[in-house]
Amino acid sequence: MATKTHRLGTKTWFLPIRHRLLAWVVVAALVGVAIPQSSGALSTLVPVFLAGQVLGVALNLTPGEIRAAFRQAPLVGLALLLQWTALPGLGLALHLLAPTPTLADGILICAVAPAEITSGLMATIAGGDAALATACMAGSLALSTVLTPFWLVVGLGPGARIQSGSLALELVLSVLLPLALGVGLRARFPRIARWRHLWLDLSAVCLLLVVLAGTASARSVLLSAAILVMLPLVLALLLGGGVFGWGLGKALGLTHRRATAVGFPIGIREFGVAIAVAVVVAPRSAAVGGVYGIVMVAGAGTLATWMARRQPGAVDNPRPGGGPSSVVVVR
Repeated sequence: MATKTHRLGTKTWFLPIRHRLLAWVVVAALVGVAIPQSSGALSTLVPVFLAGQVLGVALNLTPGEIRAAFRQAPLVGLALLLQWTALPGLGLALHLLAPTPTLADGILICAVAPAEITSGLMATIAGGDAALATACMAGSLALSTVLTPFWLVVGLGPGARIQSGSLALELVLSVLLPLALGVGLRARFPRIARWRHLWLDLSAVCLLLVVLAGTASARSVLLSAAILVMLPLVLALLLGGGVFGWGLGKALGLTHRRATAVGFPIGIREFGVAIAVAVVVAPRSAAVGGVYGIVMVAGAGTLATWMARRQPGAVDNPRPGGGPSSVVVVR
């Protein structure tokens, strides 16, 4: 099997957006804080941006890869079982430890949100199976129409009810339709695979726009000392999710490709859904979802890029430090 190596150059600032998510998330957060009108103007377009995230990954998937992912139904089911029991359980524990009712409600709402829509992008960047990650993410969103309302009632009481229809609508518009469109276009026009990196950057740009829109809900916290109280809870939820996701792959002895594909959907929550749910059931806690989103995207994006660098056979494998680096394309 022949390989061809392409030099990326010496300037890491010219790496694709998806490999500099930490820096771009900081920029998006600063813009959102400095120009709050920008966040408000984008908020109505969040469903479009979410669909763009899925479309960017779906354009890299073939129907055969989707069928192969569904043949791994037992693994997908186990990943869904873990994320819908362990993460809500951790959220309930953090709910009890939170120093204020607002923080308690917000961190629980984040914990019972479905898998982050961009977990497919993160898994792809990290060298994981994009189709398997997308199946785990879509399955989580489907289950959220029942399980998110259930866990809200368990944690916050019978008054914390939401309409499952809004979650189902997001599943259809932001996941199923762009997924079908992307896979269909890839099957009809196979040559678009040559621009796979551009599609991944489309997904990354849409993700950053969601972060910018979500900054509006967190602006007051980001500008106050309250952020120092909120960050430990957000970090605890993220680290706990990471441990659960990593632990499943380790316990089952999965390959890096499969472990990464199930690990990211288990570990990170959909902060857009968390903010929307908080606005309905506990409006003052919506800021927790905004802060979670900023920290999650920065942390998960950095982790995914680091993991990619450790995979010598990865198709998209930049190296840090400003020196020359290579991308190995298997032909």
